[in-house]
Amino acid sequence: MLLIYTPKITSRLKFVFKQICTRILGIPIDFTTTIEVFIAHIGPKMSYGQQPLGSEFFIKSNGLLFDQGLSDVEINVQNWDDTKCFFYVGEKSHLPFDVFSAAFYLLSRYEEYLPHVKDEYGRFTKEHSIAFQNQFLHQPVVDIWAYKLKSALEHHFPETVFENKHYRIHPIIDVPMAYFVRRSRARPARASRLAAVALRADDDRAACQLAAHAAAAETRPTHPRG
Repeated sequence: MLLIYTPKITSRLKFVFKQICTRILGIPIDFTTTIEVFIAHIGPKMSYGQQPLGSEFFIKSNGLLFDQGLSDVEINVQNWDDTKCFFYVGEKSHLPFDVFSAAFYLLSRYEEYLPHVKDEYGRFTKEHSIAFQNQFLHQPVVDIWAYKLKSALEHHFPETVFENKHYRIHPIIDVPMAYFVRRSRARPARASRLAAVALRADDDRAACQLAAHAAAAETRPTHPRG
């Protein structure tokens, strides 16, 4: 178990620490705000705040996880080995970036709650995201940062074995309009009408899918029952 000392435990902090440490890395964690409990703990431990307590494993906070409400956060994306990160905190931290605040910013979609230009459907577009503008939209950066944290922990605690997380894949087929246009040899005219209605509608995904299904139903070859 990894014990984490922090001067204040917030909902933001618990969410992102559990996401990175427990869900991604499979490391059980606990929190404390009591220095005596932290010092007495035997086993891997780290502190998260503005200053280290001593020579422990320490990640410096940029303050976002202790804030309340929303503010216009300054983002300065920098290169970090084969990836990118932001919220640089300096070399006194065991990681040069506050990966927990950076991960919270992305996972919570913080930027979507700030003033931004919406598309015609009122949505936040990828072109306005920091990931797109800084060319790391294609990378699973939160997972990359998590494993950089794990490497740093393994280097600091060589006697501790952190188990590897095993994943399983469960394929899911998304069928938003199942049986909306049924396969029928007896109603090709209805399929044509549905296709015409869909094509007259706004050019969104649902209309296109409806038109495609309707056209397929109309053109499917028929076979007499034997």
